[in-house]
Amino acid sequence: MKLGRKDYTISVKTGTDANKAKFKKECVQGEIYHATDTGFFYIAEVTAGASDATLSKFGTAVFSNYSVSFDGTNDSVDVASNPNLDVYTCSLWFKTAETYFSLPIAGFGKSGSQYGGIRFIPVVAGRAVEFNDGVQYIAAGSLSNSAVFDNAWHHVAIVYVDSGYTTSTGTATNNGKGYKIFIDGTRVDTVVSLTSHAYSLATTSSFFSVGKERTDFFDGFIDEVAVFGSSLSDANITTIYNSGVPGDLSSFSPTLWWRMGDNDGGTGTTITDQGSEGNNGTLINGPTFSTDVPS
Repeated sequence: MKLGRKDYTISVKTGTDANKAKFKKECVQGEIYHATDTGFFYIAEVTAGASDATLSKFGTAVFSNYSVSFDGTNDSVDVASNPNLDVYTCSLWFKTAETYFSLPIAGFGKSGSQYGGIRFIPVVAGRAVEFNDGVQYIAAGSLSNSAVFDNAWHHVAIVYVDSGYTTSTGTATNNGKGYKIFIDGTRVDTVVSLTSHAYSLATTSSFFSVGKERTDFFDGFIDEVAVFGSSLSDANITTIYNSGVPGDLSSFSPTLWWRMGDNDGGTGTTITDQGSEGNNGTLINGPTFSTDVPS
């Protein structure tokens, strides 16, 4: 490489964005520093000497740096005490290669030990994805096993509709209440199976867990978990999906937002809630932080 008609050897150093200060004091012209936590690159315009070198920054910032890895045996992230969440919309990212029947991603408690939750089901008799609050909404024929069990990152969102609900194919319910299911920004709730339980997840009084539902556990990675106290629009979900890249959810006013390590440095056993209610999560039975994230 030539800079100012001089030959330089290109070398790249890595570290956190905050620690690039050390690089500024020691670098030579043409050296490159990669901040692995933000995704930015910095190139030294001059050699450090009597003063720190000047750096030029380029690249695109990385929003998500950590996820949580679950072993499928007993790992979960739980709210430490009664969250009292109004769960009208739930959004999260997941990655798994497992294909066993009824793979849970998140569980919601209404009272006592009663749960609702998000589950993915290998296609059996047309069933692929299910939301269960005693009322089951199942995507039929619109997903294959390879669509979600492919060891790649996917986004799922569940949106409660209080009135005028129809499935994505236009099937109406008997009272207009229901749940929209989105996979990677596309609605997939095509079959409705009704039972006698209540529809709304509002006033979740006892539980909120990620990585388990009842006594079943998730095997894979989960990231950017958010709960909203309002029913987000289809356009909102498209924006959150963002063509497969997580982004800032602040403008949607989440009541619970677990960044799954980003605000905790990828260490410890606490997931600090970035939502409005301060419902921190606790890592139960040893799930681990990972740098494998949707991008």
